[in-house]
Formats: sequence, structure tokens, C-alpha cells
Amino acid sequence: MSLTSERNALVVVFVGIALALSGAGLASLLDEPSWRWLATGGVLVQTVGWIRYSRVRRGGAA
Repeated sequence: MSLTSERNALVVVFVGIALALSGAGLASLLDEPSWRWLATGGVLVQTVGWIRYSRVRRGGAA
């Protein structure tokens, strides 16, 4: 288990959180539905990060 791999996976998770929150906030403030795509992309990035993190924690390669 590599601490660097865990850290990289968590960075991906937090980037996804930031994208999702930014997209949701902008969609709410600007009343522009196209910003929802940014929020959706953030959720997908976050999901990929959690999958990578769980694989690293179980001993697999990231």
C-alpha cells in the first residue's frame, strides 16, 4: 500500500467535490442549466477517485 497512491486518489476525490459544488452553485446562481454538466462531471470524477482509493486500500494498483 503506497501512501502516494492513496494521496493521489484522494486528490481526485476532492477535485471532484470542488467541481460538483462549483457546478451546482453556478447553476443555482446564474439559473443556467448548462452548469449542471459541470456538477455531473464533478460527481463522475469523484466516483473515479473513490474507486481508485478503494482499490489502493485493498492492495491493488491505482
